Amino acid sequence: MRLAEIKQNIKKQLANSYEPVELNSLLPLFIEHITGWNQVQQVIHQNEEMVPEWEKSFQEGSLQLAQGKPIQYIIGKSWFLGNDYFVNESVLIPRPETEELVEWVSEYAQIINKPLQIADIGTGSGCIAIALSLLLPDATVTGIDISEDALQVAQKNATALAANIEWVQQDILMSASLPGNYDIMVSNPPYIPIREKATMQDQVTLHEPDIALFVTNEDPLIFYKMIARLGKQALNKNGQLFFEIHYDQGPALLKLLDEMNYHAELRQDMFGKDRMIRASLKK
Repeated sequence: MRLAEIKQNIKKQLANSYEPVELNSLLPLFIEHITGWNQVQQVIHQNEEMVPEWEKSFQEGSLQLAQGKPIQYIIGKSWFLGNDYFVNESVLIPRPETEELVEWVSEYAQIINKPLQIADIGTGSGCIAIALSLLLPDATVTGIDISEDALQVAQKNATALAANIEWVQQDILMSASLPGNYDIMVSNPPYIPIREKATMQDQVTLHEPDIALFVTNEDPLIFYKMIARLGKQALNKNGQLFFEIHYDQGPALLKLLDEMNYHAELRQDMFGKDRMIRASLKK
């Protein structure tokens, strides 16, 4: 079967599962993953007969897409601030909003203009820790996660991108202290109340790790509370907390941090939603 025919068959198979714009954007990635051909080469080879192994891979991958598996997990790759990151179902797929958080941290660090000690709590794929290490080469960066599988993914990404990160396996909710002292503690922790799971896309809930997404309905700010508590011991003088947050948790988190003796600043993301907080201990 020719590549052009395979493309048409895949589009028909996935027409009810994806919007045309989304399908047109993911299809070249899917084809390149199997054939190694970029978009220009795909046009050149569109009338070429596919080898049986490729046809089988197209069939298997199309079925996974139809079942809602994200393209990033199928091809084992996602993108964050211009770099490729290996991902699997042990880690969240990096989001554009998190890029904005990293850029905010980087902006602040460049104003301080000194070598910094940075901790990324709940590092997952390592995208935050690695991106900060690449943007701030004089910084010392530690990535912390409860999941051994996630840390293996993070280490693979750090090796691929030549980033020097210290990885620590630690359950923040069961910790009395952190492994060091830091000028910046940054985190994109679990923050979605479990009640919202029923309304979320199957692509997320069936494939991305629950442990990195959801918190209890009764205490949705539990990770922020614990990190802020640990920050009182672990933050150096004038140290800063940077958080990604749920879009409707801004006022509640500002109140919590104020009660815990922090000054806090709320920032919106590119979509105009409350998404990030920076906080420092009151004098």
